Amino acid sequence: MDNFVFQAGDLSAELNRVVLQQTKLAREQLQSLTSKELEGIHGARKCFKRLRACYRLLKSTDRTTFLQGNQFFRDLSAKLSVLRDTQVMRQTLLSLRAGNHGLVDTAVFDQLERQLALQQRESIAQAMAQAQLVCDQLGQFLRRYNQAEKLTLDSDVLLRALVKSYTLARRSWKPARHSGDDDDCHHWRKCTKYYWYQLRLISVLCPPPKKQLNLLERLCSLLGDYHDLAVLKVQLTRMATAEQSLQALIAQRQRQLFREADDLAESLFKRRAGHYAAWLANRWRKTVP
Repeated sequence: MDNFVFQAGDLSAELNRVVLQQTKLAREQLQSLTSKELEGIHGARKCFKRLRACYRLLKSTDRTTFLQGNQFFRDLSAKLSVLRDTQVMRQTLLSLRAGNHGLVDTAVFDQLERQLALQQRESIAQAMAQAQLVCDQLGQFLRRYNQAEKLTLDSDVLLRALVKSYTLARRSWKPARHSGDDDDCHHWRKCTKYYWYQLRLISVLCPPPKKQLNLLERLCSLLGDYHDLAVLKVQLTRMATAEQSLQALIAQRQRQLFREADDLAESLFKRRAGHYAAWLANRWRKTVP
């Protein structure tokens, strides 16, 4: 069973269990790193996103704890971002090459892949050192956590947080839709991802419609691919690579991704916040003892 799920009705106990489990998992991922096997960095950063989603549940009732937890795991994730960004850009470039269909000269892809491979080699030593520092900080966090007063959560706070996350995801979709700006789309992606993680937390106690959860996961994936292309665009500028055909290919792919994401959002965010709150509360009452 997925451990990132509340499995029993004692919400405080489940929240503390999940926080400890995800922190330990992140530490294990980083301890498994070698100079040739670096996937643990991606795994650890996913744990940090889940942990931030957990702390966001407390935002309305314990803002200090929310701010401390959210900032702590955000900062740890940032320390591991350099190598991960390079890996993502290489994967994105390979995906673009596969769907190129002759629009961009293959020599352009070859040149960029060489540059990114060199950049990745240069960042491995830095990433390994940072991973060790992050690992040490996680160990310190676990020792403090075991001695501190535990997090508390009840159903009213949980449902309020879920409604807030839904509202933020819905609200951030509108400016992204109208501006098409990469930063607006990135903000929409972050809000949507937190909402998806929080729905996963209640997927045993109060299962959302399976189709809704699957579509939301698909939306997160589309917006993630869109963001990866935006990161690559910025890197191309830094490399002084202004190959117009490649920029056009990236823009075309981003438009395709956004159209599909926008279509999904139409069905996922059709309820206004008040209607969503009533729907969720009714579903909770019917399924949770």
